[in-house]
Amino acid sequence: VMLSSGWASGQGRTDVVSLANGDRITGEVVALDRGRLEFKTDDAGTLYLEWDKLASVVTKRLVEVVTADGRRLLGSLGPGPSRSLAVVAAEGIVILAMGEVTIVRTIGRSFWRQLDGSIDVGYNYTRSSGVAQFNLNSDTVFRRLASQARLTASATLTQTDGEDGRDDRGSLEASYLQYPWQEVFVTAAGRFETNESLGIVLRSQIGAAVGPRLVNSNRAQMSIGGGLAFNDERGVDVEPTQNIEALGTFRTSFYTYDRPKTELDIAFTYYPSLSNLGRQRLQLDADVRREVFKDLFVSFNLYNSYDNRPPSTDANTNDIGFVLSICWSY
Repeated sequence: VMLSSGWASGQGRTDVVSLANGDRITGEVVALDRGRLEFKTDDAGTLYLEWDKLASVVTKRLVEVVTADGRRLLGSLGPGPSRSLAVVAAEGIVILAMGEVTIVRTIGRSFWRQLDGSIDVGYNYTRSSGVAQFNLNSDTVFRRLASQARLTASATLTQTDGEDGRDDRGSLEASYLQYPWQEVFVTAAGRFETNESLGIVLRSQIGAAVGPRLVNSNRAQMSIGGGLAFNDERGVDVEPTQNIEALGTFRTSFYTYDRPKTELDIAFTYYPSLSNLGRQRLQLDADVRREVFKDLFVSFNLYNSYDNRPPSTDANTNDIGFVLSICWSY
């Protein structure tokens, strides 16, 4: 793999894409994800080609190919029948219908070229209520063969003219996900968060989960999982506590790849406590994005944090918010 990667990285833009109308474009395959192939050319810049409009893709570069049923193949892409990929792997040539393929990623690229992510920024102020709010959400993913590392950050800073002054929330999470089997993932994560509405000065948490990916297509993805988490909570005017919790996760994404792109992402996590029986926590994050210009989106985000037994008895049990922001995807 290392020898192949080094050889491939030194090549020019010699990959060939054939369109359904018979046109051929020479350039460099970057990645197929969410139904669109990112393809760099010398004359026309970077093109985003709809996967269902392509007849074939040929490249001598080393690529990872993932199918809708979870199969993963490593090899180059050779000439094959129309509307199919011919994966030239170590065990021979494997012919896949293009409708089966959901992900293509080049292997051996530089660190920065393997990063994907987005940044959302929003601000609003209402003079009559004296409330000013700043919102920031960031998501960065580093992808490798059958695995990914992710760093997410979220912050909502609220300033009021009343006696309370501030009401802030924020979180930072680092996670690693691996597919040891065809359609089953294992993930581990560390998380830090604060939420003044729920009386949380700092919650430090580590956890792990395992589960199946139920849907993986060029239109949608869906997965569920279950595991355990341990956290240390520092509340307002209370002693620190340590908790062991079960956790259940549900994630789904729906998207259209015709411009302008539209994306819907939903993440739901449920934490029933094992050390404080009867306590339950819920976290919901939903995000809808609509592309305005290339890689620039208008984003609408809904978050809901629920804790039926917050550390401080006078704290709220629910924190819900809506955010409208501008998003840049990279």
